[in-house]
Amino acid sequence: MAETKRTKFSTHSVFAWLFALLFLTLCAAILISTISTFVQFFFSSEIFYSENEIPEVIINAISNLIIALAMFELYVVIKINIHAEDQLVALHSLLESAPRFIIVVCAALALEGLVLVIKLIQDQKTEELLAPIAVIFSAATLLVALGVFLKICPHRIGLAEDSDDEPET
Repeated sequence: MAETKRTKFSTHSVFAWLFALLFLTLCAAILISTISTFVQFFFSSEIFYSENEIPEVIINAISNLIIALAMFELYVVIKINIHAEDQLVALHSLLESAPRFIIVVCAALALEGLVLVIKLIQDQKTEELLAPIAVIFSAATLLVALGVFLKICPHRIGLAEDSDDEPET
């Protein structure tokens, strides 16, 4: 019983809780900031905009919300790691939650690349389109790497034997 309490207050768990709370707090701050900026813009401006201000505000809001979503997913992954009791359970839970986080990161990278493409085209800076295209290809590469990882990983940790125990229909 004393060992269980000692593991609850280990350095690993204390820092995991601190980082989890930090990511959740930053996620909430970004969310509140984005909503307040969005509301302030609509209440303090005219209805019709002549300088393409609406797309810029919306693009910035999308970028901020994507970052907040990625931070929230990181919080979820850390919380799952905190509550895992033994190493095998931790490995199985991370194999279930980590791909979801990586998919959110891939979607965030792809959307950020798309937002950059839209922003650069609106500003007529087509010569700078190489950077957002590289970001989009990086997201695609990360997604392919995740697929390869998920294909070979279950065989290495013994999950393949667990899936054989399920009855076939």
